[in-house]
Amino acid sequence: MLQRVKVDISEERRLLANMIMSTPLLAKCRKSCDPILFESNMGKIVSSWVLTFYDRYGEAPKEAISDIFANRVSELKEADGDMVKAFLDTASDEWMPTNESLATDNAIKYFQKRSLALLTEKLNRSVQSGDVSSGYHAIADFTKPDVRQAQVVNLFRDASIIANAFENDEEEIFTMPGVLGSVIGPFIQEDFVAVIGPPKSGKTWWLMTIAVQAALQGKHVLYVSLEMSEKQVVRRFWQMLTGSSRYGEELHYPVMVYDDEGNAQLADVSEPSHRVDASLEGIEKAQRAFRKITRNDKFELRTFPTGTLSVKGLEAELKDMEVYSGWAPEVICVDYADIMDLGPGSDEREKINRCWKALRGLASTRKCMVATVSQTGRATVGGEQDAAENQVSEDIRKVAHVTKMITINHTPAEKKRGITRLACNTTRDGAPVQDSVVCTTCLAIGRPYMECELLSRVDMSQEEQWDGSEDDENNMPAKRSGRRTGSRGRSRR
Repeated sequence: MLQRVKVDISEERRLLANMIMSTPLLAKCRKSCDPILFESNMGKIVSSWVLTFYDRYGEAPKEAISDIFANRVSELKEADGDMVKAFLDTASDEWMPTNESLATDNAIKYFQKRSLALLTEKLNRSVQSGDVSSGYHAIADFTKPDVRQAQVVNLFRDASIIANAFENDEEEIFTMPGVLGSVIGPFIQEDFVAVIGPPKSGKTWWLMTIAVQAALQGKHVLYVSLEMSEKQVVRRFWQMLTGSSRYGEELHYPVMVYDDEGNAQLADVSEPSHRVDASLEGIEKAQRAFRKITRNDKFELRTFPTGTLSVKGLEAELKDMEVYSGWAPEVICVDYADIMDLGPGSDEREKINRCWKALRGLASTRKCMVATVSQTGRATVGGEQDAAENQVSEDIRKVAHVTKMITINHTPAEKKRGITRLACNTTRDGAPVQDSVVCTTCLAIGRPYMECELLSRVDMSQEEQWDGSEDDENNMPAKRSGRRTGSRGRSRR
């Protein structure tokens, strides 16, 4: 079995590690990969073994690489053997690429870069020797490494290819639970998602919820905060994950009570809360439980001062993570794009447009999902008017760049009581669900999503009878015990 050893490896070593572990990567890169393209002798040797194994057996060698070394080491010079042994001694099952689509793209880019370097060396030699014809021959013989040639599909014959196009196993990353997932739809590779709503409507809470749901479903997640301090964001995330309050206060929130026909009414409940266990022992115990549940320990938070991180800076962070930490996020949440370092220029709207366009490009090039938030216009402030896609702040062109846009709404009365309505009318694949969802909320334990149900199945009439004032007990609906005939989508654990 491979050991579990964390190591820092260079770009070439990372590529070799991915080749050893990933059959899909080899399948897509085999035509472009040639051992001569590797810069080091160790790279040339190991890649030749891997490719020979793949050509013979149709899969990556994985643990068998140790047996290959034992059988072939006698053929190597002592220095080369020592170098290969030192590399393989650090072998780890963490070498498996966290995002095979991205790893494949990076492999092709490496082969392209190395092929250009070798071409440059040939041209320099021909210039220095005066052999002009050999230089032109080198140019004529040069072939750009690529994943594969164009794929031909016969729509009247290739049934399996058509069937495969409707299986989203590779594209789909994760889905929100319950009816919320039905309305929003799955999050897929290359998605650029925006959560929009009026100021102070809970956009950041919902962006964090997206990040947590992805992490709990075993996905590699990076959350970038440009607005709050590290301690603030950590507290919010930990309360959300553990369902605990900071001070152990009593909780007040609505629950859904269902009738025999499956329609819901909202009832208020009160109950004590569990205070956050902030001891090292308690935190580490919870962390072990989360790692066991998700089989994943890649949920990372990075904070930057407002206006200091550009999209190029984010790309550099991702590259460092990939090379030095050995993983690439499948989900990237940025809170939020409009306050990134937008670069030079006086036209604020144009700079924001370029930023959103660049984030969409980042999702495409890195084969991941990127999510951010944005405010809606002045007319929606205070919840007197529902937010819609055409009311996004600063620049309407944002709508053109996103693949999925989620809108958050609540009246002042709904907000005070802990009720939020979400809709998603912009989706890339499939028709949008023409309904909103009603979510109950308890932010004292970091949960913007306790339960949810389709708006068409929730009786909201009682909300019109309450003006949202916490001081006027006569205006509040009577609190009930919260006994329900059914529960749909409740997320509190």
